Amino acid sequence: MAEYLAGLAQRAPQYVDWSLVPEPVKAAASPLANKDDDLWKAEEFDLTKAVIDAITMLTTTGAQAGELASGIYIGVSSLSQTVLVAAREQVATLVSQVTETNRKLIREAIKQSIARGEDVIGTIERIKTVVNNPVRAEMIAQTESVNAYQTGLKNFAVETGATTKTWESLEGACTACKPLDGEVVEIGEKFSNGSDRPAAHPRCRCGVYYQY
Repeated sequence: MAEYLAGLAQRAPQYVDWSLVPEPVKAAASPLANKDDDLWKAEEFDLTKAVIDAITMLTTTGAQAGELASGIYIGVSSLSQTVLVAAREQVATLVSQVTETNRKLIREAIKQSIARGEDVIGTIERIKTVVNNPVRAEMIAQTESVNAYQTGLKNFAVETGATTKTWESLEGACTACKPLDGEVVEIGEKFSNGSDRPAAHPRCRCGVYYQY
């Protein structure tokens, strides 16, 4: 994710129609390429390539952890249909959310440059800075890793007949997740926080274990 955002930071200025943003930078009706523009479709394709293998691997790992914990072995692999479908669905959602956030960040950078009276060069540098944010990249990577692992684990539990699930808050859990520790619900129900499994929020490190 960090590598992709760093690359996007260098490409992002070409997605702005600078003829609509004269110096000093002024407001324009729509200087940013539309989200259905071929440029953004290419970005979505590149981001999908950047994350699909990792998400598939983590989803597989979650399911295989379920095999070990339950002693029920169904031969889960990265080619299993449930793994492939879950990974594709997660990646599609992630790509859509990240792309829309990137577009929002670029629009906000242009607005800030307008307010500050910056020239085009200053605006380009501002766009690069807001897009290439290592903290954001780390947050996305951590959260989506938990999502993928827990999705694989949940799908395995459903497929093999688990009946209930228990929320496990790790040491140092946030105030939102700590009270959930030990909460038990039916496998098809949501926990009291409205989630059916972690991650409940960005950087959530909680887990769930299943009973048969």
